[in-house]
Amino acid sequence: GRARSIGVSHYCKRHLQELFEVAKVKPAANQVEYHIGMGSAGPNATDDKAFCEKAGIKYLSFSTLCGPCGTRELLTGPLVTSVGRLHNRSGAQVSLRWAVQQGVPVVPKSSNPRHLSENLDLFSWELSPDEMALLSTAKTP
Repeated sequence: GRARSIGVSHYCKRHLQELFEVAKVKPAANQVEYHIGMGSAGPNATDDKAFCEKAGIKYLSFSTLCGPCGTRELLTGPLVTSVGRLHNRSGAQVSLRWAVQQGVPVVPKSSNPRHLSENLDLFSWELSPDEMALLSTAKTP
C-alpha cells in the first residue's frame, strides 16, 4: 500500500527540510515534547514549532505533564497551582490548557477517573492573555 499520511517525532527544521526533498507525502504531524517552561526556549527546545505551523504540519505535544524528568512541577508546582486556584482548576489542567489554548493537541494518559474527567474539562474555561504570557515565558514549570 501507499502512505496517505505520515507523522514524525522530534523533527527539527533541518530534519523536515531533508524529508521534504525525498518524501512523496509531507508529514501531517510532528510529535514533540512541549510543556510550560519550554515555551520561550527557542527553536532548539521546541523543535521549530513556528516552522511546523508555517509548513502546515500539526505540532503535537507529548509529555505535556511530565516536564523535566523526575519532577511533578507541571502537576503540583507553585506556578501552575497558583494559576489553577484562580480558575478552580488543578495544576495539570493549567498545564494542558496552556498547550491546547495555543492550538497544540495534547495526549494525556490516565487510568484515574478523576484525572480522566479533569482531562476532558479543558474547553469550558480559558487562561487570560497575561496568564498565557506568564506560563509561556516561565523558565521552569
